[in-house]
Amino acid sequence: MNVYQVKENLQMAIAAAKGLGIKLVGINSSDFINKTPHMILACVWQALRRCLALKFTLKDTPELLRLAEEGEDLAALQKLPPETILIRWVNYHLSKAGSALRIQNLGKDLADSTALFYVLNRLDASKCPLDGIDSADHVDRASKMIANALSLGVPDIVRPSDIVAANTRVNTLFVAYIFNTKHGLEDLTEAEEKAAFDAAALLDDDIEGSKEERTFRFWINSLGLEDVYIDDLFGEMNDGVLLSKIINKINDKAIDWKKIDKAPKNDFGKNINNNTAIDACKKSLGLKMIGIGGVDITKGDKKAILATMWQLVRLDYLKLIGDKSEDDLVKWANDLVGGKATSIKNLKDKSMSDSKFLLNLCGAIESRAVNWEIVTTGENEADLTLNAKYLISVARKLGAVIFCVWEDIVQVNAKQMLILIATLANIHKTMGN
Repeated sequence: MNVYQVKENLQMAIAAAKGLGIKLVGINSSDFINKTPHMILACVWQALRRCLALKFTLKDTPELLRLAEEGEDLAALQKLPPETILIRWVNYHLSKAGSALRIQNLGKDLADSTALFYVLNRLDASKCPLDGIDSADHVDRASKMIANALSLGVPDIVRPSDIVAANTRVNTLFVAYIFNTKHGLEDLTEAEEKAAFDAAALLDDDIEGSKEERTFRFWINSLGLEDVYIDDLFGEMNDGVLLSKIINKINDKAIDWKKIDKAPKNDFGKNINNNTAIDACKKSLGLKMIGIGGVDITKGDKKAILATMWQLVRLDYLKLIGDKSEDDLVKWANDLVGGKATSIKNLKDKSMSDSKFLLNLCGAIESRAVNWEIVTTGENEADLTLNAKYLISVARKLGAVIFCVWEDIVQVNAKQMLILIATLANIHKTMGN
């Protein structure tokens, strides 16, 4: 490959990672080309963390119900970070093994290998005996524990020195691999299985709302806000601090931080924060917050949160291209395509469903970006799908951080169209500069 193709591949991968909500502040294709170790490791670690957590869902592993605490809502269990689930899983097996030992983290609490010895023994006593658990040498003890894991079928990814050094990231991957190899959670009864299934289905109940929550969550994670990485938009928005940080990112003069309690202890404090944030949306950002108050955000009202987030997303992307309107954006796209495809009337125009207008837009920005031999006629559903998937790849090759899936393109999701076309407009402006 030539340098352009290498950079194009890297831009597509990085843009895809950001589009999946992976936080890559300050990381670009040059870091990979120049082989900058800490930047590459930061990217790979987050990708691995997401990959290994794929089975940590009630859909894929309904037995996770066993890890719910007394009185805990199963939907809340489903939204726990991977690390929390793994800590609960280790402690579950320690309890079942009759050990009084409990861990609080995946770093120093695993350094002596004792906890993992017990867990592996619980998973398969014949392959993972407790021989060596009392070894005075921690490195020797870790070696025997790892040997047990290998006999169980866990990949060889960790060294004794990593365990003893309490390397949290390596330990997290290792424990996740043990879980994915054999979780050892007891089978559910028929009633428990139904409860797990219902909880999993509940999360997908509002399909459109779930898709929007995903988009807004990934967008927030892509903003590069300090100490911000969210897994649950509705659960993490209610204290008003996160909302204030997002508003501040769009306009750093909008929030009066003297009025914000960064660690509110009750709903009263959260309401003050959210009222301050909503007030800033109205007065400083000019948003129409009809029927939305701070108390709605505190209560976790999904409709209010989604409506608020969409206005912030829309404002941010229009601000990105110079405070232009949606009509200005449509005109810019039509002018750049220049008749090579049917002009669009607005961001809801169904003619975009075959992706040809959008591919022509990408081609107008960078002529080498589109291989037209791959583009189909778009005459049937299969062709529409292929074109939409290819469009997303092309946009990401140009460096576009977008959050849509191919269905959004085929169905012409107006909100995703705004994000995509505004992002392409910004890339065009940047390349021109």
